[in-house]
Amino acid sequence: MACGGALADWISLGVLASSVPRDVAGDAVAATGKGARRAGGKLPPQVMVYLVMALALFADDDYAEVAARLAGALRGWGGGDQVWDPTPGGITQARQRLGPEPLAEVFSQVAVPVADLDTIGAFLGPWRLMSVDGMEWDVPGTGKNRAAFGSSGTGGDDQAAFPKIGVVTVSECGSPAPVLAAMGAAAAKGSGEQSLARTLYPQVDEDWLLIADRNF
Repeated sequence: MACGGALADWISLGVLASSVPRDVAGDAVAATGKGARRAGGKLPPQVMVYLVMALALFADDDYAEVAARLAGALRGWGGGDQVWDPTPGGITQARQRLGPEPLAEVFSQVAVPVADLDTIGAFLGPWRLMSVDGMEWDVPGTGKNRAAFGSSGTGGDDQAAFPKIGVVTVSECGSPAPVLAAMGAAAAKGSGEQSLARTLYPQVDEDWLLIADRNF
């Protein structure tokens, strides 16, 4: 155990670091105009990119535990020996400042097919096998989320406890690595899996054979 994390946690963070190099995180922050407002802050945007991804890796742990794991990893990546102990409130504020745009930019840069010709189930003849699928997630029941994603139910007392976000991905069958993704309201008019999928079809490569169920 180290910094509250098991060996598997460190392996996960190592894979994250190798998959998302620091220059990718920095370029994503710069491209989306989310650079630091002041120098010397405890939670610069580039670090927050990694912290948000780490929070997804360790979704059952609280902010402090995930931050402790990431602090150890950052030192291992050559981030220095400075004390890094952000408060949960500071993390929340930094996440709000960061917004979703840098994470979407990171995904667009690093999400690529990873299977090779020796990967079982990855190819059919000359075509790379890909699949499209959708899912829904509950998101916090804040006013902004309800305005953006709507709520299921008929309204009033029948309104769902949480708004839902719809996610459609195109993933590689052999890995399975997601390489394209679209998100939107799950309950609003004109939304849903088919509408989200249509935004992804123009990005499908010529050598992909896209598998879908009848819903699509």
